[in-house]
Amino acid sequence: MTLVPPPASADGESAEEQSTPAIEMPLQETVTGRRLSARQRVLLFVAIVFPATWLIDLVNWRLGGTDNLVVFPILMILAMFVPALAAAIILQFVTREGLRGAAVRWGRKRNIAYAYLLMLGIAAVTYGITLAVGWGRIDGDAATLRDFLDTLGVAADISPSILLGAVGFTILVGGVLMNSLYAFGEELGWRGFLLPSLLHIGKMKACLISGAIWGIWHAPLILMGHLYPGHPLLGILMITVMCVLLGVIFGWLWISTNSIIPPIIAHAALNAQLLAYFPSFLFADIDPLLGGGTGIIGLGVMAAVVLWLWLSGRLR
Repeated sequence: MTLVPPPASADGESAEEQSTPAIEMPLQETVTGRRLSARQRVLLFVAIVFPATWLIDLVNWRLGGTDNLVVFPILMILAMFVPALAAAIILQFVTREGLRGAAVRWGRKRNIAYAYLLMLGIAAVTYGITLAVGWGRIDGDAATLRDFLDTLGVAADISPSILLGAVGFTILVGGVLMNSLYAFGEELGWRGFLLPSLLHIGKMKACLISGAIWGIWHAPLILMGHLYPGHPLLGILMITVMCVLLGVIFGWLWISTNSIIPPIIAHAALNAQLLAYFPSFLFADIDPLLGGGTGIIGLGVMAAVVLWLWLSGRLR
């Protein structure tokens, strides 16, 4: 899919850079499309996404789950595209709205930078607090990173600071760009289709409910030991709370910008920074239930952002 920037006006600004139209409930009927109520849209989407994704997760589990370092990430990434596929099927072949209702447009360019910096800020505060309370430490010797590189057959005979800096820059920039492709697979479905299908009940409620559905969708991965190894049931609760909070943050990005790109970048930054580089390589000895992006500290920081969005009236 090619994302084409909106045409520029005489002064060089795109039409969407001059104003951002209010988000409205997507069209539910076209000349040739089938009319669906909001409830039908949500149920149809869930009926496609959950069985298809959980079937992939079942195959993933049968092939070794998180112990299979090659197959697990491949099938996990494949599953990330199911929400987008479900949304595309409904929009193109059922309602025939096309992707315009999902806000597949660039929007204001600076909003992309804001989304990236927002998640970087959340990551910095989260791990700063984690260090301050003693629930983790900086892996100054880069031992974890060196072990990881050894498994790939890569020798890294350079100083730990240079190694961490080089890999960190690569992940924080290149990793976000790469994860944007995978994040598109989720965001087109969760924020591009499910969220606007729920907006008739109110912005905050729509963000909360879509986030809860998104969180439960992760359950099989958590049961396999992803993110919360050794804590399958509590992990499902934690990931659901995380997705509810992130659903509000990403939903606000979608609603306020009328573009799917900022939440895609925020989601990609989350995966690359908060859930990958920081806990996997830069920091060590972090309990996933307590510190870091998956623990109560990370959830607390996200909750503070959600509270600010509510108190400031941005989602009322």
